[in-house]
Amino acid sequence: MSVRESPQLSSSASQEAGVLRVLADARFLAGRAIRESLRQPGVEVTNIFIPLFFLAVSTGAIANFSDRGFGVENYLAFQLPVAVLQAVAGSSSASGIAIVLDMERGYFDKLLLTPASRWSLIIGRVWADAVRAVFFATIMLIAALIAGSGMAAGVGGAIVILVIAGLFGGAYSGIGIFIAMRTGNAQAAQAGFLLFFPLLFMAPAFAPLAIFDDWLRWIATVNPVTYIMEGMRQLVIEDYGWLVLENGIPVLGADGRPIQDDPPGLHWAFVALAGFSAFTMTIAALALRARTRAD
Repeated sequence: MSVRESPQLSSSASQEAGVLRVLADARFLAGRAIRESLRQPGVEVTNIFIPLFFLAVSTGAIANFSDRGFGVENYLAFQLPVAVLQAVAGSSSASGIAIVLDMERGYFDKLLLTPASRWSLIIGRVWADAVRAVFFATIMLIAALIAGSGMAAGVGGAIVILVIAGLFGGAYSGIGIFIAMRTGNAQAAQAGFLLFFPLLFMAPAFAPLAIFDDWLRWIATVNPVTYIMEGMRQLVIEDYGWLVLENGIPVLGADGRPIQDDPPGLHWAFVALAGFSAFTMTIAALALRARTRAD
């Protein structure tokens, strides 16, 4: 007597196979994108030089009075997250240009004719940008540490910063993908990086949020880059912890319990990353659907 496979099990197996196929296709496309960067290292130089240049110039110009002006003793450490995010945004925004080039060469149309999943076109780019983001963030961290920024949270904090950088890089690539899919124009795709500057300057990049004017402070509070930046900054300057510490020892309240501080900024950084990623991946997916339907 033969036993038939239930429709539920068949559907589940089919869905699992579909997910594995998407991931396999995405891994192939991510590897291709990374190899493109390795073959043209000169293109990536600006993603290293410009953030390091701004880090050196801003620190040299402001560090001497940052303590008296707004209470920041180590301005290099204060600026380190800015350099990391700038390097990551610059590298991730290049995905839009790369997709436009694929369209112009006809490679994108060839991919659409293959059995490769449409979603792998986005996921592969996102994975590649996440890997590249970690690479550039590592360079920024090493350079800043050599210059004396310090790392209050130690090696663990540096690893968490790299994780945040990778997640932000993958999320930010969605903006470039969206522009490329909607316009198919290289000049328009270059705007992906330019869009980062309003997000950067409307966040506490060069001075603490407390000294902002009311209107700018309100904008900064709804800017996801603010929370991502502050979470990284906490790891560099203040360390991470739920408890109020004094000389490394938890401070006890009147009831004999350790005093709980507000949720660390690092938690809000991951909340902001989740929201930002959901937004950029959604618009990228919608743009891909519109592009493939048009084709």
